[in-house]
Formats: sequence, C-alpha cells, structure tokens
Amino acid sequence: MKLWKNGYFHTLENETSVKKQMATHLGVIIGFDDDIKDMSFEEVIDLYGAHVYPGFVDAHLHLIGYGRKLSRPNLKNVKDKNIVLHILSEAFFDQPLFAEGYFECGITKNELNQMSRNYPIIIRHNDYHSVTVNDFVLKQMNYQSETGILTEDIAEQAMDTYPRYTHEQLKDLLKISINNLYKYGVTGGHSDDLSYYNGFTDTLSVFDEVLNDLPFRAHLLVHHKVMNDYIKSQRMFLDQTKYLQIGSIKMFYDGTVSSKTALMHHPYRNQSSNGMRIHHKDEFEKMVEKARLNALTVAIHVIGDLGLLEVIEILKKHPPKNGTFDRLIHTPWIDKKTVEQMENMPLSIDIQPQFLSSDLPWALDYFSQTPELGFPWKTLLKNQIILAGSSDAPIEIPNPLLGMYAAIERKSDFNHESYFEEEALTRFEALKLYTKGANFSTMHKNRGLLKKDFIADFSLYDDNLLEMNIEKFTQDILYATVIDEKIVYKKVNNS
Repeated sequence: MKLWKNGYFHTLENETSVKKQMATHLGVIIGFDDDIKDMSFEEVIDLYGAHVYPGFVDAHLHLIGYGRKLSRPNLKNVKDKNIVLHILSEAFFDQPLFAEGYFECGITKNELNQMSRNYPIIIRHNDYHSVTVNDFVLKQMNYQSETGILTEDIAEQAMDTYPRYTHEQLKDLLKISINNLYKYGVTGGHSDDLSYYNGFTDTLSVFDEVLNDLPFRAHLLVHHKVMNDYIKSQRMFLDQTKYLQIGSIKMFYDGTVSSKTALMHHPYRNQSSNGMRIHHKDEFEKMVEKARLNALTVAIHVIGDLGLLEVIEILKKHPPKNGTFDRLIHTPWIDKKTVEQMENMPLSIDIQPQFLSSDLPWALDYFSQTPELGFPWKTLLKNQIILAGSSDAPIEIPNPLLGMYAAIERKSDFNHESYFEEEALTRFEALKLYTKGANFSTMHKNRGLLKKDFIADFSLYDDNLLEMNIEKFTQDILYATVIDEKIVYKKVNNS
C-alpha cells in the first residue's frame, strides 16, 4: 500500500471537498484521512503541498497523429507566406516532406514545385481537412488541380500517397505522443487512429504493444472505413485490457467552417453554398443502421448547425441499445430548436474549448448570418447534456489547462476579446469536462473523481486550480502525473 501525504486532494464530488491524505493499493484508491490512520504502508510519497485532481483525460484527439506532429515541421501560428516557405525549405533534404498546422496564406503547388518535383510535399492545413501539395503528389493521385489545394476526401487521398510508416515507426510515434501527454497531466485519451496508417489490425497491435510498456488509458474510436475489419476481428466492445478500450464507430457528417464545408442553415457570406454533407443522407443513415445491427454506438463529427439538426433526427430514428450512449464531436454552432431535441437523448458531446480561441472572431466573418448559439456550453449543461473536454490534438495543444482557460474566459487568441460570454463555464464546470465528463464514454463508474474504489490516476499541480489567478492556467504549473498509482512524470525542479 502507498500513502500520499502533504497534499490537497480535490475529490471533485463538490467544489469544496478536499482531503489531506490518501491511500492507494493495486492501482485503486482505498481511503482518505481518518479512515486510513491505522494502516501501515510500504511506501510514503510526500507531495510537498501539491494540489491533486482526478487524472485529466482528453476526450478527443489523435494519439499517433499527435506523435507525428511532434516529429514534423510545425507551421502552427505562422501566418506569413515567406516565413512558411522558409521553414519548409529549411526542413527539405531531398526526401518526402510533410508539414502540419498550416494557416492558409496563399501558398500553392507552384511554390512547392520550386522546392521539388521529385519528392512528395504535403502541407496539412490547420483545420486538418485540407492540404496543399506539389505536382509530384497530384501525379501519384492521377488528379488535376490548378492550385494543389485539396479538401476532404481528395485531401485524404493525397495523404495516402505519402510513404507508409513501418510498425516500429508507428510505435515510436505513439510513445512520443504519450510521453508528451504525461507532461500536460494527461492520464488518458480517446483517439481516432485506426484507419489512417497501416490498417485496423496492425495499428491496433501498435497500441497493444506500446500500452504494455507505457501506462495510459487509451480509448480508440473505430473509423467507419474499418468497421468491417473491427467486426471481423471479433474484438469485444470497450475493455480490451485495463489500459485499452475500443469504442464507437467514428463518422463524418459535414466538413469545417474554414473550408466552408460545415453544413449551416444559411449560406456562407458572398456564396450560394451553405456547406456540404460528406455522405448523402441516405448513405449516412445506412452507416448508422449498420452500426446498430452490430450493437455498436457512433461518434459523429458535426460542426454546422444544420448538420447537427440532421444528425439528431437520424439518431432519434436509430437509437443505440439501452444502456449505451452515442457521442457527438465538435458541435460549436447550434440552434435552440436542436438543443431542445437533444434533451434526454442517450449521447454526450466531445467539445474543444480551444477551438473558440482559435476560430473566433474570423469564423464569424464566414457566415452571412450568425448562428443562434455559438460554442454554447453553459446552455448544453443547463439542458442536462453531458460534455467532455478535448483538444483534437494535433490541431490544438493537448494541455487540459488551456482548454479550461478557454472554457472559462472564452477569449480569442487574435484580439483577446471574449465571445458569447453568457456561455462561460465556472472553474468547477471546466474541471469536470476533463475528469467526470471525459470518462463518461468509458462506461466505467470508478473514474473521474478522487473517491474510495476509484482508479488511482491523478494530475498534480503547484497551485489550486479553483482559486489561483486565472492567468496561471496558461503557465507550466504541473507538479506530477500519476497513472495506476505510478508516477509517470514529475517536473525536474520539484523535490
């Protein structure tokens, strides 16, 4: 048994519940304070006044994709065309080049062709639904494009031309990802990776092997393109090992605002188009029906307000089996009628608070009419809809504190003004996004709180997240990360 002492243990059962000491055994919390005073311990860990919270979980990210981003040139927050081209030229060494996080600033295939026509060059846009490529890639695809700028399915085809990773390289990327997540206090993540690399079977085996060595609570969505592979594998739904789950079938209903493909009630400004459906409605409905025939839940990417309304109508026609829940991913733009229809439905929503900071105010300039509700997290909570916090890494930095800061302050990264302030969350509500909320889809009731018989996963900080200066959310105040009562990361300058 282990005794964790001299800490402030925020149980999150309510805003004020704080314990002084905690005991764990075999990866489980066994008690606090007076209940453990007569126990003997094999190990005593002094926390020197650190504040302890249930382990933070990122409810939607791409674990291997995040590791890949960390190992590639990163263009995030660079908006000057000349600087982007300089970064790319510095990174190119007569071999394939893939860069991520590009904010569209006028680069076309012409500039990339000047770098090379003999190797593939792909720069992935910051919405992760678009790419810009050189003629080498277009030739491999047998596809014509005047600009080399590709979106949605065509963008995915372009990425498929890039040289494949080996099994061992994928393992290395996953290890890079997990080790970096430890540094943000992240103890688990719900990830969409199983169709983008070496197919369902090999990619899943990468997780099996890596999680055998690195403790991390991974919950994997199954992309609809590999649903048949999942069914044939006869792998059970949810728990594979104590560190690995297989969850819902991931589907895409619409696109993104930045590519003007999110499906909106009203046309985009100066356009006749109001977005697009990735699949025809009938085709999408058949995909949902197929999941239901196999007793599976669905996780649906949807961004536009009209897209969400149509998704809700389909899910009402084809509900999941009793006791299970679907999940929606993103849903930043909603109309009030849809919120009313969502009440009492068996679903949760994976939100990305940092998207508000990244997308506003420029996203509003894309609309001919502002949607009724924007990033309406307070409204959703008031309507008893379960919210889970996430980053969609590698799109955003998977630091839960940054997500909490965005949910509380609702400030734009561009002009530092706050938007739709009536939808701001309290600190306690923001904390629950990454604890109780993010654990909801695991179907385990012993996660997300510090409580007897709950798992011993903790995120430890130098200060009290419920009371400290709000700007500290943007600073490095992590003390340590604990998974399964093992310290997997501790800041070097701490005792």
